[in-house]
Amino acid sequence: MTGVDSHTSPAAGGFWKYRASSVFGIAFAVYALVAIATGDYLNEADSDARVMGAEYALDHPAWLLDPWHKPVLTTLIAGVVLFGGGVIGVKLVQAALAAAALALVRAAAVRFGAKDREALLAAALAGLAPFWVRGVASALTETSCALFLALALWLWSREKFALSALATSFAFLARFDAVFFWVAWTPFLFRKRSWAGLASLPVAPILWHLAGWAATGNAKFLFANQPHPWGHSHYGSGPWWTFLRLLPVAAGAVVIPALAGLKRTPGIVTAVCGVTIVGHSILWTAGIMGSYGMPRYLVTIVPALAICAAFGFEQFGAICTELRFERFWKIARATLFVAATAVALFVVWYRPNTFRGAQRLAEFRGVLTDHTTVARLHGGEWRRVDQWRQNPPGTPVTWESSLGSNEAFATIPKERREFEWSLILPPAWPWEKQWEGRIYRLK
Repeated sequence: MTGVDSHTSPAAGGFWKYRASSVFGIAFAVYALVAIATGDYLNEADSDARVMGAEYALDHPAWLLDPWHKPVLTTLIAGVVLFGGGVIGVKLVQAALAAAALALVRAAAVRFGAKDREALLAAALAGLAPFWVRGVASALTETSCALFLALALWLWSREKFALSALATSFAFLARFDAVFFWVAWTPFLFRKRSWAGLASLPVAPILWHLAGWAATGNAKFLFANQPHPWGHSHYGSGPWWTFLRLLPVAAGAVVIPALAGLKRTPGIVTAVCGVTIVGHSILWTAGIMGSYGMPRYLVTIVPALAICAAFGFEQFGAICTELRFERFWKIARATLFVAATAVALFVVWYRPNTFRGAQRLAEFRGVLTDHTTVARLHGGEWRRVDQWRQNPPGTPVTWESSLGSNEAFATIPKERREFEWSLILPPAWPWEKQWEGRIYRLK
């Protein structure tokens, strides 16, 4: 990984033969700026929950194994918190994970047979994908899972089949999407007669379960603590084509060359893309396993899409050269990158109305809240709404619309609460909903 790959194309110019360390360094520098520019912002309440979960794990080590929080990211965030890194430190970890994935993607694409220039262009375009950039400003698990996939594909390109399978196994400790990777890997492992690879697939889940059993004494640890219902989803369901529609939303411009490169891309790369999209589509359409139709779920396959895109760039280039449209291809390629950069900058700038509202609620000192973003921004110990009985009159309590039912708030008798303040933030963008937050005081 530290040197130029042995399979680089001799026809490519020296400028494009970046070492993996150079790709990582440049990508990390860019993402570090994203981490700093976004300040205390973490997209989605799940990000805030994971940060606070990692803080909790420092005093309760068994929490590092929690199936919802996931061991990989929880451990990394706990390390950041332990050394006082704060939210920006968490995002710098995400920046390093994202940059490492891109370095592996470029190296894998070249080893699979793509040219140096096209491999680097594809990695760069993938690195500008909207939800890939969004993942840097988060504490979400998709980026760490994507890194394991990038590592698995790089190992496969080096014909390290058993190690590649082992990488997909440990991806399960980052995110349950690894199950889709196993499905994609299995027929190729059979074809390669990699029995060690097949045996490697369940290694990480077994180790996780045994560690959880040892830490908690629960022999059914991984099953008993499954965070999502097996037979239904409280998020509901949606049409089968949802994730096909969300693919360009999540991956952005890289989808265009990726589609063009499907025929020339190694089968295992296209297989993992297809299985992941179909798998999520089935879960969402059936309304099971806590599935939700969210674009960020597809971030895990951005490394595979980037490899497809490397071959797609070659395909476009060959066609335009044959038709003597070289100038058109240069303009089209530049336009693609300009558009992708503009979208990425928007992602860095954007703050949803839910976050802006949470900032206002967090200004009330000593507040009781079930909103993880409010709790993190407020600082100190998280005081939940269901603790209202242990708090004196005058204690502020939040109510906010994105929590839905506000079940804990509903347990406070009307005669024990007094309305004080409210804020309504209308949707500023088509994908937003109206947000409302309120402050009540206990009587």
